[in-house]
Amino acid sequence: MSLSAMWWLLVVLAALAALWAIILLANRRYDLKKRGFTISPGFVMWRTKRGLQFIDHVAKSSKRGWRAFGTGAAAIGIFLMAFVFFNVAFNAVITFTQPVRAIPGVRFVLPGIVPGLTIFAWLVSIASVLFVHEFAHGFVLRAQGLETKSVGGMLLVALPGAFVEPDEKQLKKAPILKRLRVFGAGSFANVLFAFLCLGILLILLVPKPGVYVSGVVENYPAENVLDGGMHIYSIDNIHISTYEDFSNFMSDTKPGQIIQISTDNENFQIELAEHPDNENKGFIGIGSISAPSRSEFANPLFVAWVMMSELTGRSVFHSYVYHARVPWGLIDMIKWMFVLNFGIGLFNLLPAVPLDGGYIFQGMVERVSSKRTARRVSHALSIIVLALLIVNFMPMLA
Repeated sequence: MSLSAMWWLLVVLAALAALWAIILLANRRYDLKKRGFTISPGFVMWRTKRGLQFIDHVAKSSKRGWRAFGTGAAAIGIFLMAFVFFNVAFNAVITFTQPVRAIPGVRFVLPGIVPGLTIFAWLVSIASVLFVHEFAHGFVLRAQGLETKSVGGMLLVALPGAFVEPDEKQLKKAPILKRLRVFGAGSFANVLFAFLCLGILLILLVPKPGVYVSGVVENYPAENVLDGGMHIYSIDNIHISTYEDFSNFMSDTKPGQIIQISTDNENFQIELAEHPDNENKGFIGIGSISAPSRSEFANPLFVAWVMMSELTGRSVFHSYVYHARVPWGLIDMIKWMFVLNFGIGLFNLLPAVPLDGGYIFQGMVERVSSKRTARRVSHALSIIVLALLIVNFMPMLA
């Protein structure tokens, strides 16, 4: 972990300690239990009936529409559940068989750990995740005539949460399709909201043509020669207009080869070093970046790759390759709302109780067996998923 990341992590921990000190002092002074709070070591929950009328009003305004939304959410949720489980399992296999290539399949999404994620952007993005997710549950519950007892929020040490509390006994007795609609609605709403944020980003950002230097690697030829943000026009008089052009050119180079790089500043002659991953390949010592074409964002797999790239610090929506129609602070806010809604929405579809995906899987098994068998099978799969998540987290500790 870099010094800057460690500094941010210390700031987050200090802020968290201050928050818990305020909660405990307020509880001692004002007896928060009378105001709907439940407080225990490392955990605080707040329940209220405020907001229930709003949920009822929205749900009853189009019961048929919300039921259709829930049906679509259940169907797509089953597909995404299988997709996310396969990817987590595949990444676990890669972690064991090819540890050098392994990347974290799961990670803590916190300021100081995720590059570029500020405390404010995290708070706003998490709030959007919780509101979108829980209100979607509530709308589908009420549209199907199922009761909601309360709404509220919670904090488990550093992990915030929100909930629309159903009548658990009534929900358990409800037909399987009704339950699948409810459990699929939250994550599906998060994914839809993420695509809405992505669409807004694509409207507000104007791509710059060409390839740019995104960063310079220490102790390699480009150090003290090239700088981040430089536009690479050509290499050895070969025009470079896309990342593929740059990658294809570099794949045919050799260590010790001298190349001529033309940038928007001036021309440079650089002798290539040995590539750290291939001794027979040349290496300048830069990261390169170019704006993806708009059509690529129509591919959901590409969108998932963009989300993971942002989480690992390989920013796609970078000021080097985009002009912004609004201040970049707003762009970053919308970007993180997209990333967190998409990532958390998919994560919540893993087939492990108490995640929504676990209850979706349990309902699917119940359709072909009994409730008792469904609970046993879903709990067994939950243990497997937990083990896979631990393996997926291991590369982050390396």
